[in-house]
Amino acid sequence: MLNSFWVWFPLVGSWSIRLGAFVVVPFRRTPEAARTWLLLFFVLPWVALPVYLALGRPRHSPERKARFERLPGVLERAFVDARLPDDSVDSPGGPGEPGSIDALTRSLCRMPPLLGNALELLPAYDETVARLVADIDSATRQVHLEFYIFADDATGDTVMRALERARGRGVTCRVLIDAMGSWSSARTVERRLVAAGARVVRILPLARRWRSSRLDLRNHRKIVVIDERIAYTGSQNLVDASANGALADTPLPNRELVVRLTGPGVLALQAVFLGDWYLETGEEIVERGEKDGIGEHGDVGHGGAYAMSGEPVEPVARHVLEDIRVQMLPSGPDYPAGSIDTLFASLVHDAERQVVLVTPYFIPNRPLAHSLVAAALAGVHVTLIVSRTADSRLVGPAQDSYYAELMRAGVRIERHVPAFLHAKHLRIDERVVVIGSSNMDMRSFELNAEISLIAYGERISRAVRDVEHELLEHAERVDPERWARRPLRRKLVENSARLFSDLL
Repeated sequence: MLNSFWVWFPLVGSWSIRLGAFVVVPFRRTPEAARTWLLLFFVLPWVALPVYLALGRPRHSPERKARFERLPGVLERAFVDARLPDDSVDSPGGPGEPGSIDALTRSLCRMPPLLGNALELLPAYDETVARLVADIDSATRQVHLEFYIFADDATGDTVMRALERARGRGVTCRVLIDAMGSWSSARTVERRLVAAGARVVRILPLARRWRSSRLDLRNHRKIVVIDERIAYTGSQNLVDASANGALADTPLPNRELVVRLTGPGVLALQAVFLGDWYLETGEEIVERGEKDGIGEHGDVGHGGAYAMSGEPVEPVARHVLEDIRVQMLPSGPDYPAGSIDTLFASLVHDAERQVVLVTPYFIPNRPLAHSLVAAALAGVHVTLIVSRTADSRLVGPAQDSYYAELMRAGVRIERHVPAFLHAKHLRIDERVVVIGSSNMDMRSFELNAEISLIAYGERISRAVRDVEHELLEHAERVDPERWARRPLRRKLVENSARLFSDLL
């Protein structure tokens, strides 16, 4: 009897798992993602079962679910209580007419477009750190930081010293760190900043994830708000530029794009930060800004700029774009209405002349891939700029598997050579630019908490176009004919990786 049990149990158990997967997996999941999971269940059912239980669906503790339900009200109060200038909120109508991109963003963002902002593009890694430190040194009331990676290295030390100086002046400092992205440094960073009097909170601590969340959820946002007067967002983490782990003989520096923002848009980023703070702590913080100070440019104050060595650096000439209309889109599992991939696909469909997409990870869902192909076939000039060097042995081949289809439609693919291109932006004609933390992959679309800044108008579009031209000067174009002749073994690796692209 015992022998027959061990003969039949693996067979009956494996088929029970497979049949159960047929019932459970497709529920509220895209066909592509369901296909990938079902393939894994049918090939390796005993492996797929524990993996699915850990990663298959978001799940949250009752306490966190209750906070999710209250989050829209928290965001609204944080935004309204910020005392926006009377003339800063763009009124409905005109560009917000039904069917327009503006109407879509109003629906997705839950925050209206805001007028009267000043934007500065920061593509240089060390300059961004120096500007951030200088602005922290100018703070008089509060500093809020939220980062996926806050490392205990030279860059992190430079920022921590600025926060310590701010605390010495009595400035309130609150810091949110993703527990997974900063797992190797979170304890050290937290200990040091708490000793200085700052509040530090780890987002979804790993010890809590077993009962409150699927294990691989991440807060991928990069947000800085200083005195409700200056803000930063974009692609750059608080980590040394060469610490990207790229698969190269010599580590490559990261190439990033960050926006330094002053004006009413700062208060929208503040609201997103306060919403994330509430989700992690249950504390609802009301920060009331002064109308007269919101629109100021917030240039460097008494602290000055410091390089990572700690030595003062000379200020550089800066080009600030005035009177820019912006909107913030927080997205992720906590914002079910804020779907960034919906915005990307709709913007591409709306393009008339040009689409430029810059991303380190390009694993699109079907709507985005179709929109890029359709735009190219319709005569729109579509350019995809990616990094030549990947930093993942699985993501890189999966990304490569999409190139042939895109190039057949006429999409131009450029691979940036001298750095690991970690910047993330989408430009449509000379009308709309999206800059933020979101990659063009399923993880950013479905799992990660992301933040995107949407900027409207010809001036910001031209400024971003100048950044693109600099990237293209150091890029190599993928030749469709040579690409078609790549070795068969490489194609097999790409196609195998693509099978799991919906889970990456």
